[in-house]
Amino acid sequence: MCASGARATDYEGNVERIYAVDGYPPHAAEWKRTPTVVVCEYAPVSQAQIKKAVKFWKALGHRFFRTQYKYDPANKCNDANPLGYIVIHLVTLGIRLDDNNLAETHFFINNDTNEVDWAIIYIRPELKETVLEHELGHALGYLHHNKINHIMNSKWTQGGWDNDGLERKRQ
Repeated sequence: MCASGARATDYEGNVERIYAVDGYPPHAAEWKRTPTVVVCEYAPVSQAQIKKAVKFWKALGHRFFRTQYKYDPANKCNDANPLGYIVIHLVTLGIRLDDNNLAETHFFINNDTNEVDWAIIYIRPELKETVLEHELGHALGYLHHNKINHIMNSKWTQGGWDNDGLERKRQ
């Protein structure tokens, strides 16, 4: 919890811009372990919304260890580096979000292994359709893909449910 007047340090990403390959969204990295999704207490996400978003990604072959809805026994909602977790917060928790953004995802890629170690999603109070699915895409390592109607389009008004190139590659 921040003291009155205090603010979080600026987030510094460790991923350079990666361009689409063969017309598909860039995938910066894969998860080493199967992540657990935690919806924090004040996150503006209903249980139905998180179930729908997780189901969207599972249908594409992505895996999640479990989803914890407003239940956080490991206290990952207060962890700056929640290793192995995708944590979902209300945006007001110390993050300055650009006025044009509906949400923002910070994810950490281990430069030695090129794997995602953790991700934190910050969402505005009014959750619009496809935003949670889009942000989970970032948490899974996908970057923006500016194809019209694509779930990973950087502009919500130009996005949609197209999921070309998001299928998890089998190893």
